[in-house]
Amino acid sequence: MPVFVRPTGLHKPALKATATALPVLCAAPLLLAAPQAKAETTPQATAQTKLTLRAEGRVQTTPDELTATFRIEARDKNPASAQQAVNNRVGAAMTQASKVEGVSPAALDYTVSEQHQEKSNSSLWLAQQTVTLKAHDSKALLPLVGQLQAQGLILEQLEWSVSEERRAALSLQAETEAVKDLQKQAQTLAEALGQRVSHFERVEVSAQSLPHPMPVMLMAARMSSGDGAEAPVASSTGETQTIRASASATVLLAP
Repeated sequence: MPVFVRPTGLHKPALKATATALPVLCAAPLLLAAPQAKAETTPQATAQTKLTLRAEGRVQTTPDELTATFRIEARDKNPASAQQAVNNRVGAAMTQASKVEGVSPAALDYTVSEQHQEKSNSSLWLAQQTVTLKAHDSKALLPLVGQLQAQGLILEQLEWSVSEERRAALSLQAETEAVKDLQKQAQTLAEALGQRVSHFERVEVSAQSLPHPMPVMLMAARMSSGDGAEAPVASSTGETQTIRASASATVLLAP
């Protein structure tokens, strides 16, 4: 015969066990919560004052390089003849310039184009080439410029500029001045706030666009009248230019 047990009889011990277990389970959250409350009461690190600063450095300089730009051209019905005429004149100018101490000549752009003559219904070929002469001393270059003008070379431009070597050195100097200004600003503002400079978190330095070359005002070139006289060239001195650099920084202060 099957034996049946009343369900209620089994639940009594279980209820007692549950009742005794509850205090233990309830105590566990209290034990876990204690460290959490301690961490929240730990004082946080003091926030640092942050400054964002900008500065500019400037260096004055006198241009040290004078450049003369000539155009040499020839026209002929035969393109080869026009090119040969230009080649001969360019070669002669380069040879003449190379004999002057301190002058650096260079033959640059070369073009050949056909030009239609409406009146005669014919065509002429135009050959052109550019020659530049560079020197640090205007006293060496200007007499040569006058001689080449007298020989029929077209002076397109005469300008002063800062040489690449000098630009690099002066740009670095301007950047250094900009950083020194940042340091001065940071120190002054920190003292005004009753704090001290902790450290520079970020610094960015960049050189600004270099000054454009400065054209020299030239007198109208007087072509040779057959007596071999040189065309007059105005005396030339470069005007003062400014090399600039900018800098920005994020500075952290401390009490």
